Amino acid sequence: MAGENRDLAVRILPYDSKAPEIFEEIRRFICDVIPYRIEVEHIGSTAVPGLGGKGIIDILIIAKKEHMQSIVEILESKGYKYNPQGGTPPERLFVSGPYKYRGKELHIHIHITFFGSKEHRDKLLFRDYLRKHPDEAKRYYELKKQWSKEAGPDGSKYTELKTRYINEILEKARKEVGK
Repeated sequence: MAGENRDLAVRILPYDSKAPEIFEEIRRFICDVIPYRIEVEHIGSTAVPGLGGKGIIDILIIAKKEHMQSIVEILESKGYKYNPQGGTPPERLFVSGPYKYRGKELHIHIHITFFGSKEHRDKLLFRDYLRKHPDEAKRYYELKKQWSKEAGPDGSKYTELKTRYINEILEKARKEVGK
């Protein structure tokens, strides 16, 4: 069993109940270093109670479109790395890097988009749907564990499997909210 997990590109971990507290500290840090009007949202698996995932805190910064690149530069000055392949400019920019939380070094992902973008709407719609439907969140967690094993060392296969599911949930969520 242990040898089997060594060959996985994506390891799925149980939900960490400290994630909201960690996010809140990161949110305060971001609000302190970014001089623009922004919204900072907790997204991804750690934002949904009970949903396991990769154990990485995902943050969505929503800003004016013209401030997005400056926000990347500010975060780079704080030790984060810009990943141009991690987004679809101008819709989304992506940085990742270390965050020290109570003496422990964490790796966090920061997605940056603009107010009203498809990225802004979809990320929150997906998160809110899973929060509202805990049975679906539980199903998603089980599927992610299955996809991780199925994909093995191929991280892109895992992403492909996950993307199909996300699109299905977004369709359900849009119908539910009437959009």
